[in-house]
Amino acid sequence: MWQAGKGALVMALGLGGAAPAPRGVLVALLALSVGVTFHARAGVVPATPATDTAAATPNETVNPEDAPEAMRDEFMAAMQRIRLRVPEPPDSPALQHYVIHDYLVAARLRRDLLLTPGADLDALIDAFLQSHAQQPVTRALRHDWLVNLAERRRWDWFLPRAADLNDPILICDRLEGRLETGNTPGLAVDALARWNVPQRAPSECDGVFAWLRQQGLLSAGLAEVRTRAALADGNAQLAREFAADVPTASAAPLLQWVQLLASPKPALETLAHNVAFPVEADALEAGFNRLARQDAATALTLLPQLLARPDMSPALRGRLQRDVALGAAYERDPAALARLRDVPAEAVDDEVREWRVRAALWSGDYPAALGWIEQMPAALATLPRWRYWRARAVEATRGAAAAAPLYADVAALRDYYGYLAADRLHRPYALNAQPSLDDETAQSTLAARPGLERAHALLDCDMTDEAGVEWAVELSDVDPKVKIQAAHIAARWGWYAQSIATLAQAGDWDDVRLRYPRPYPTAITRASDLTHVPGDLILAVIRQESLFRKDAVSRADARGLMQMRPATAAALARRWHLPPPGPDTLFDPVAAVTLGAAYLREMLDRYAGQLAPGLAAYNAGPVPVARWLPSRPMDADVWIENIAFGETRDYLERIFEHIVAYAWVRDAEPPRLAALLPAVEPPASAAGAAQAPGAQAAMVRGMPSPFSHADSLQN
Repeated sequence: MWQAGKGALVMALGLGGAAPAPRGVLVALLALSVGVTFHARAGVVPATPATDTAAATPNETVNPEDAPEAMRDEFMAAMQRIRLRVPEPPDSPALQHYVIHDYLVAARLRRDLLLTPGADLDALIDAFLQSHAQQPVTRALRHDWLVNLAERRRWDWFLPRAADLNDPILICDRLEGRLETGNTPGLAVDALARWNVPQRAPSECDGVFAWLRQQGLLSAGLAEVRTRAALADGNAQLAREFAADVPTASAAPLLQWVQLLASPKPALETLAHNVAFPVEADALEAGFNRLARQDAATALTLLPQLLARPDMSPALRGRLQRDVALGAAYERDPAALARLRDVPAEAVDDEVREWRVRAALWSGDYPAALGWIEQMPAALATLPRWRYWRARAVEATRGAAAAAPLYADVAALRDYYGYLAADRLHRPYALNAQPSLDDETAQSTLAARPGLERAHALLDCDMTDEAGVEWAVELSDVDPKVKIQAAHIAARWGWYAQSIATLAQAGDWDDVRLRYPRPYPTAITRASDLTHVPGDLILAVIRQESLFRKDAVSRADARGLMQMRPATAAALARRWHLPPPGPDTLFDPVAAVTLGAAYLREMLDRYAGQLAPGLAAYNAGPVPVARWLPSRPMDADVWIENIAFGETRDYLERIFEHIVAYAWVRDAEPPRLAALLPAVEPPASAAGAAQAPGAQAAMVRGMPSPFSHADSLQN
């Protein structure tokens, strides 16, 4: 599964460019219905005894090979009855032989755990788990059963089956079970290991932690170590809770650290004005770092007084100078460049190395940018980002002829910086596309493997997460060539997220057509017609936001293909005179794409049709973008490079890569980034657009489009 904040997706697999990049993202999925493991949402029709055709003819045999849709519908109707806890007819012979019938059995056992737990059910579940050992179908059932056994204090059943747990609650249950059954050898060591984790422990650990206290094993020293671990993680609230176990005298500096994290401005003002007040160096730096990121101007004001403290060491001085310089750079403060120059060498890290180049670019100081790029370690300087900016700096300082070979080196790449470099040379983009082997015979054999058969059936039944587990287990030990064929299989099934991810796992980055599918053509065409947002741009946003998973849900509760929050969707529907969205509306592709395109249209209109700030606002919101806009027209590549949120900066770069790829896969001439990225205008221009969105929209829609709008709607 994935997890992400709004707009980030699967970049850990490097799905945007020519090679993987370390951007961790997972999308957290919508809460599962109680008792079953499938995601109830739009597209799953509730089954009732009055309308369920499968229930009306329970003895009718349905051959899943001859009638896969009927078999799927019968299975999904049965799953709905389990979820709704309504009476069930016997499973038909065909359903009993359906390749994923075991998932029905497991769902019924999970439901019964909620309704009628007991020894007889325990025996049934145990038999099912043993007969399906190591199969993915057992995972959710095993978890729920162990939780239920612990709640019933059935340690005789629980403990022998709980040796390989990683769920925090079940780990605590295991410790509690050992305590209650008198199995205490080694318990203190294991319980202390859990107590020392700098995270809030589940309530299931309360009993065993109380036992540790009774045994006198929770010393003041251990409590302080645990509190400091939470502080080092920046978790002020948890550290405050942990500090309750620390004696008052020892807790005072820890609680001061908590205050520096929770309310850095007043805490630092106190330390600046009262230089005799003691403070730990790490605590002072932690609070100052947080303030510099939140309010660089205040941090700059307080810095001289803090540096004048008698307990200020050279090392701490350098760390504070680093923090305030980076804070100034994030806010594009004119003082940032000077502050970054003043950072002592021992406090310089890669973040400083990158941001001093960015600050120099923002200020137009290309000699400084070039000098700092040339000082970068090789691992940093050889990244496409800094190779491109080295070429830009050389062009600005030594001329186009000197920069040409540097640009040419980068222009050979299929990524954002490669396209920017190609634009500087007026060369075609190097897509370097190489189709992978599409071996239908090998795919037929592979698709017949039991795990992939189950994955396919689960996918057809909208049990995408369960399908993903089956897929991963079946392909866990195959070589890359087999995974490439599996990627083709997933694409044929319409499982584009899995196809792209599997291709990335195989290390194949060059099959551009396979990596850039064009699903949901009707939804995209309708949305484009309504909003005048080009189809390729909509596809690019969908790919980056959800990787085509219509059921994607982020930790911020952004939902669906274009990751809209329900409140935003409701407001958009009112403004655009669309039907009000219900709880599951954003899981419907047509509605999700329409509302997402409408929001993107509004963001583009807000910034006079400029793609860079419009896309940044779609990802991060218009409030941060208002802070990021320049005071004068600025080259778009410089503006994007200076976006303070790394996620948003990478988001824009990936979107522009996707736009180029989507034009190429439909055999159109890819739009040039030079045309898509005119100079970013200062806030006055954007404010004018925001004040008259209708007129601005008309102006933008009337402009010649570098997308070739009509062509980009072909799907």
